[in-house]
Amino acid sequence: MDNSKQNMDAQEQKIAELAEDINPSEDTVPDSVAEATTVPLDDDALGGNATEDDAKK
Repeated sequence: MDNSKQNMDAQEQKIAELAEDINPSEDTVPDSVAEATTVPLDDDALGGNATEDDAKK
């Protein structure tokens, strides 16, 4: 998007504003104490998928 904000239509401006709002690199301050003290889960922390062998047990 090389267009300036004046050349964008309303929908493009709304998208640009939303993209700026959710930019994780700018959001360095946690929103709450819970967010600050909660550790992100590992990829395998929730367990794997059930297989056909698991269903037969």
